[in-house]
Amino acid sequence: MTDNDPSDSAVRPSGRDDPRELERFLADYRPKNVSAAIWGGLSTPAAALVLSAGVPTRLRVEKDVQLLGALVAHLVDRGRPVTLDEALTDATLLSFDASLVVSGKTRENKRGIARRLQAAHRGLPWRTARMEDGQRIKKLIRNTQLVSLDRVLRLAIAEAGRDTSAAAFVAAVDGARARRRGSVDGEVNAQTWETARAFSASHGLHLTRTSLRSLITHEVLALAEPAAVIVARYGLTRRDLDLALTQLAALPTTPTSRHLDLLRGRR
Repeated sequence: MTDNDPSDSAVRPSGRDDPRELERFLADYRPKNVSAAIWGGLSTPAAALVLSAGVPTRLRVEKDVQLLGALVAHLVDRGRPVTLDEALTDATLLSFDASLVVSGKTRENKRGIARRLQAAHRGLPWRTARMEDGQRIKKLIRNTQLVSLDRVLRLAIAEAGRDTSAAAFVAAVDGARARRRGSVDGEVNAQTWETARAFSASHGLHLTRTSLRSLITHEVLALAEPAAVIVARYGLTRRDLDLALTQLAALPTTPTSRHLDLLRGRR
């Protein structure tokens, strides 16, 4: 039997996630090693917190109230003030976590529950809203912008001999490409970058250092080389590879033989 097992109070919620059943379970629950008098002063706010800290399912409610009971028992054992505020302070959660290490009990799940309850108790969002399908991809720099980069770069190369801003743009692109290859000397200074950025904007391409790096990475991803070779040669990270997701809509439903060769590492 684990600490604060529902059998401590001889009450277990029904198989249904009926809010009334859950409220009855919480009203009748009492953890072991905590007297009825002490828990009685906390049971109502504890129940309200548990019901507000996520989707009210039987399993979640049971696990949450068990953890609150364990935290209260932890306070009692150490002679500390027994309140819901005290139970969910950072100091208490750290102390409780340390006690689990000593006892050899699993901490990861309890730690996550504790932080969620703490956030809910403080009126903070306990998790970020799930993005809609495709929303993250829409925020990425798209490979279609390579057309604009190539257009502006050709203009800059043609004018670089007589226009310092054009030369700055060429230097910025060359530097970004060098950095992509792993050079530590590729980054241009702030003044050159601002000049390059102004030149780019004057020709309809608005860049940041981040967006330029992404476009240079798109150049790399477009190489007709096996993915494993490109990753190793250019030190691509998972975030770099995420940029390839912007090309999904343009891919054929069935991979071509050339695509299959690249996936298999063949040239």
